[in-house]
Amino acid sequence: MSNVLKVNDQLSSRDLFEVFKKQLTKDFEQSNFAAEFIKDLEPDFADIHEKIVNELLRSEKKADSHLMQLLNRIDISEAQLHRYLFEHQNENRLSTIAELIIKRVLQKVVIKQHFKQNQNK
Repeated sequence: MSNVLKVNDQLSSRDLFEVFKKQLTKDFEQSNFAAEFIKDLEPDFADIHEKIVNELLRSEKKADSHLMQLLNRIDISEAQLHRYLFEHQNENRLSTIAELIIKRVLQKVVIKQHFKQNQNK
């Protein structure tokens, strides 16, 4: 639960949230996933999580699903995915993957922002 609170704290920063949405859109589009749902996201972990799970579920039903392409694009390795799924084996697989996607995209955005700020100093 504290992890969700930390993620929500980071998402509550308007500038950071806009960059998060931009990065998430880019990752989804470049992996041939629908991304139009992202523009209407609110800075709330539960809301984002639910919508990503729904999109993963929708794409899983398609024959040309590109889940591993999306995860590679977001920079989630197969080893990391398997470890995270094992640690959360009592939870829904797509729910666990959605959580991992949110955390990794947010991590990428925070790191980019940090280096951007340090370069401007």
